[in-house]
This record gives sequence, C-alpha cells and structure tokens, in this order.
Amino acid sequence: MLWAFVDESGWHPTGGGLAKLTVGGCITDFEAWECLSTDWAAAIQTWGLEQFHMADFQRKDPPHADYATWTDVQRRDRLNMLLNIIGASHAHCWGFTNLHREGDTTETMYERCAHDMLLELGLVNDELGIVFASHPEYGRHNELLSKLVKHGMAKNIHSCTVANPQFVCPLQAADIVVYEIRCIERGISLPDRYPLKRLLELGCKFRLVSSAN
Repeated sequence: MLWAFVDESGWHPTGGGLAKLTVGGCITDFEAWECLSTDWAAAIQTWGLEQFHMADFQRKDPPHADYATWTDVQRRDRLNMLLNIIGASHAHCWGFTNLHREGDTTETMYERCAHDMLLELGLVNDELGIVFASHPEYGRHNELLSKLVKHGMAKNIHSCTVANPQFVCPLQAADIVVYEIRCIERGISLPDRYPLKRLLELGCKFRLVSSAN
C-alpha cells in the first residue's frame, strides 16, 4: 500500500490577493516514509526546530528567527540534508494548481485542487492512503472522496485523513515539494530553483497539472 502526503502553497503577487493555489506532495511506500520520518526528525531536532517550513526558510527574516540565525553554509547544508532524505524515499511528486477565478475564495480554490488531486490519485493502480496537511479554511476531504467513490472513481483510496505537519515529518517533506512546484507555476525556471533540480537528480519524479482558466 502506498501513502500520499499532501500540502498546499499559494502565490500572492505583491499588493494582490491569492492568484494561484497549488496542492501537492509525495507518494511512496510505508517503509520509505518510516525511514524519512526517523532521519527528518533527528535532523530538525539537532537544529532546534519543531518543524521545517520552506516559506519561512526562504524568507529568513523576523519573526522567522530560527532561520535568520543560520549562516549561508548552514542553510545550504541543512537544506541539502532534507533534500537527500526526500530523495532517498524515491517519491513520486505531484502538484495541482488552480488559478483564481471571479468570485473565488481560498476555500473554493483549495477544493478544486483537492478534487483534482483525489481524482488523479484515483487512477493509481495500488491501494492508497492519503494524509492532507490541516488547512484552516478547508476540512471536507472525506466528503470530496465520497463523491468520487459514489461515481465509481477513487475506489483504490482506502483512507483519507488530516494531520498537523508539526507532528508528521512526511507532510514537511510535502511542504518543500509543493513550494517548489508553486515556484514553477510562478514562471521561475528550473535552473533558478536548486531544490527542484536536486530532487530530480536524486530520482524523484514530478507530475504537474494546471487549470486552464
């Protein structure tokens, strides 16, 4: 049985609201996630972090003091350590992006992305469990899944739960992946995003899907 861990990342242009929202993450087997969790927890505990969050790491300014104190060498080495941990899992990485439409809210955009994610994962041949990162504006993942199953889809998805990334290391890995996919959706090319390039070098496979409008 495979497990998918899923997070979200939004793009807010300067001076504007939410323009794009990406929901995505990683899929691999339970044993790989166990190894990742052990190595990940040991690493961030050594650094004095309760969890790793890519957006905060990128900003490295107050109130993100934990990252602001890291030297450039520490930032490079520590990020590389986490990327290597993800790479060792040989995860398949997925991302589904929806553009803002007239009348949209964060909730409606998230639901479209989650729907796309569940629909696509329903095509996976293996049995699958899904864990979404908790989201303050959405909590109806099982309701969405039930609708798909009712119409004969996603029957391979045996469980769908929500968890806090602080306590689930694979969700922190998903956070890095979905942040990188969001950067692609902003038009930042691959050579400019070292983390994504490194994950590809380590053998992770990516699938990106965007809404047409």
